[in-house]
Amino acid sequence: MMREESINGRQLITLTIMAQLGTEVLSLPHVGAENARQDTWLAVLISGVAAQIGILLIWWLGSRYPNRNFYAYTREVVGRPIGFVLNLLYGCYYSFSGLLITALYTDILKRWMFLLTPRWLIFLMLMIICGYAATSSLKRLAFISQSFIIFPVICFLLIAFSGIYGLDARNLLPVLSHGWAPVIKGVYVAYSAYIGYDLLLYAYPYVQGGSKKKLLIAMSIANAFTIVFYVTVCLVCTTMFGQKQLIIVPEPIVFILKNYRIQVLQSLDILFLVFYVFVVSTTIYVYFFLASKAFVHLRTAGLGKSYHWVWAIVTICFAASFFLTKRNDILRIAAFQDQLSILAVVALPLLLLLISGIRSAGRHRV
Repeated sequence: MMREESINGRQLITLTIMAQLGTEVLSLPHVGAENARQDTWLAVLISGVAAQIGILLIWWLGSRYPNRNFYAYTREVVGRPIGFVLNLLYGCYYSFSGLLITALYTDILKRWMFLLTPRWLIFLMLMIICGYAATSSLKRLAFISQSFIIFPVICFLLIAFSGIYGLDARNLLPVLSHGWAPVIKGVYVAYSAYIGYDLLLYAYPYVQGGSKKKLLIAMSIANAFTIVFYVTVCLVCTTMFGQKQLIIVPEPIVFILKNYRIQVLQSLDILFLVFYVFVVSTTIYVYFFLASKAFVHLRTAGLGKSYHWVWAIVTICFAASFFLTKRNDILRIAAFQDQLSILAVVALPLLLLLISGIRSAGRHRV
C-alpha cells in the first residue's frame, strides 16, 4: 500500500471545504423550500450544527486509533470478517457517491450550458479529470484543493452580491409559521449537503503538527465556512423568490445570476457554473480516492494498487452513466443516497465507537 505523506491543518481545512461543497449549493434552496418553506435557512443552519456533532463523533473515534486510518482499524473493532465487509461497503458507497454527483452536475451542465453536447461526453471528461486526480496521494490532493480554494470564494462572492438588488426580506417572514415539524424535516434533507467531513475517517492519522484539539478546530473551521456558504445561498434565494417559485426552479441561484447583466461580465451564470466545476470535481475525486483506499484495505497487507482501483471505479461509473440519463431517475437515486449517507457517516461510526468503548472497558476490567 502507498504510504501517505502528512498534511497540515490548513490543507485539511481546504480539502474538507471542497469535499463538502458539492452540487447541493445549486439545489439546496429548491429542495429546502419543499420541506421547510421560508425557514429553509434555519433548517440548513441546524443541519450544520448537527454536522459539527458528526465531526466530533468521527474525531472521537479516530482519537482512539491515532496512528491508523479508519479502514485499517475496522478489523480490530469488529473482527476480520465484518471489517472486510465494512471496508467493501464503504468502497461501494464512495464509488456510488462519486457516480451520483457526476451524474447530477452533468445534468446541470447539459441543461444550462452544453445543450447540443452529448451527455456521455460531458460525463467522460469529468470522469477522466477526477480519476486522474484521485490516483494522487492525500498530500497532493490537499495541494490541489489549496489551488482551487479561490473558486468557491469567487462563487460565494457572486452569490452574496447577487442578493444586493431585488431582495425582499418579507419573504423570510413569518419565522416558524408552520411550527418546527417542517424545519426538522428540512434538517434531515439538508444534512446530506454537509457530507464530506467524513474525509476525517481516513485523514485523521495523516494530519501533522499540533494536538488532537487543533485537528478538531481545523475541521470546525471548515464546517463553519460551509455553514456560512449554504445559509447565504438559502437566504439570497428565499429573499429573491417566492415559495411557489422556489419549488418550481431546480437551481434558483443559477437563475438569479442568469438575469444579471454587467457590462464586463454578461453571463454570470455561465461564469459561475464554469468556476463551480472545480469545486464539484474536488468532491468527486475525493470520493473516488476514499473508495480506492477502502478497496485496497480489503486485505491487511493491501489488495492491489490504489490507482488500479481508481481506474476500475471510473470505468464502472462511466458504464453505469448510460443508465442514468433521466433527471427524475437521478433525483430518486439521490434521495436514496441521502439515506445511505446517514448510515455510512453517522450510524456506522457511532456504532463502531460504542463497540470500541465497550471492548476497551472490558479489557480494563480484566
